[in-house]
Amino acid sequence: MQLRPYQEDIIQKCRQAFKKGFKRPLIVLPCGGGKTVCFAYMAHRHTGKTWFLVHRQELVDQAKSVVGESDNVYIGMVGTALKKAPFPPSMIIFDEAHHATAATWKRIIAAYPDAYIIGLTATPCRLDGSPLGQIFDCLIEGVSANWLINNSYLAPYNYFAPSLKLITPQIKGQEFDVNAIEYKNKIYGDVTKYISDKKTIIYCPNIAFSIAIANEVGGVHFDGNTPKSERERIINDFRTGRIKILCNVDLIGEGFDVPDCECVMLLRPTMSVALYIQQAMRCLRYQNGKVATIYDFVGNCHRHGLPTDDRVWSLNKKIKVRNSNGVPDVITRMCGKCYRVYSGINPICPYCGNDNHKTRKQIEIEKEAELQQIKKIERREQGRAQDLQSLIVLGKKRGYKNPVYWAKKILEGRYKNI
Repeated sequence: MQLRPYQEDIIQKCRQAFKKGFKRPLIVLPCGGGKTVCFAYMAHRHTGKTWFLVHRQELVDQAKSVVGESDNVYIGMVGTALKKAPFPPSMIIFDEAHHATAATWKRIIAAYPDAYIIGLTATPCRLDGSPLGQIFDCLIEGVSANWLINNSYLAPYNYFAPSLKLITPQIKGQEFDVNAIEYKNKIYGDVTKYISDKKTIIYCPNIAFSIAIANEVGGVHFDGNTPKSERERIINDFRTGRIKILCNVDLIGEGFDVPDCECVMLLRPTMSVALYIQQAMRCLRYQNGKVATIYDFVGNCHRHGLPTDDRVWSLNKKIKVRNSNGVPDVITRMCGKCYRVYSGINPICPYCGNDNHKTRKQIEIEKEAELQQIKKIERREQGRAQDLQSLIVLGKKRGYKNPVYWAKKILEGRYKNI
């Protein structure tokens, strides 16, 4: 198995963590960076028994094709490993480890307290942003998503966030109430005009919505209730190209690997940066000459930034939504000429060079600063006017309707404070 240099580096960091006495490192590598390959290598070189566990059936066969089972390596589901695994583990590798605080994951950890635990994820926080320090004891970060793009390990991409008048759903707990979103409201604009012959994954807010849009765009919907054999057929048909458009609800947002998928459409608004990154980056698997496309119809980029932005991860601090109301031009900008979204508030588009001028936020800040400066000047002028006549002159200069009345009131206030 040939590893890339950055994969060798992160494996070496994991070994060093074990030597330092850590037993549960959490490994962070962006979507498409090859986390599974890294730890397939480690699993087969571990002298003991290894469990490699995933949380969805769709990922089991995918993991087996990469990791490969043997007498010492078991690949299975988190929910059934305690019953089905043929041997106890001395090392457990959890894929998509941001789910590790769930009860089923905790039961496995509790059952084998002496086993080494390795967590793999691109988003080291729970879906609500909570940290994972109660499970893992050290954080090991690999290269960034932008580094992978710049070095041709991930595909470059264009990000579009059409200017639409969105109806933001109500918050239920710490997330949008996606079950209240109905496709008939047409709150996402005409999605059909963005459909092309590119292999596309559409992420929808709920099952009814997904079925409706699949019927409209000629795609195929599947969900957790779809029979296993049918789900396997749909995924295989999508991989081979017999299905071009796959509609789902959070089903294939994590670990799902289809290198020739070129396009993702986000129709599911979310307050979760982890869910957003996992879904948006599904189309960034590298292929020579490929430029991926992400259509964000719900303003997720305005809430969280672009999916490949650098982020400060922590085992102890919650990852907060950068801009919860999703107002544009705060952490990302949409170019008015080429319509691509880019990070930051620079007026010059990095793609086409168009001058987008100052953002609304910048204009508001400048106006506020100007008002504050004017108030400071006015206070100084007012303080220098020591008698009634000087205040009347100042009142006339400012254009007050009754400068005499204003001047008297100012003097009265001064005397009251003596």
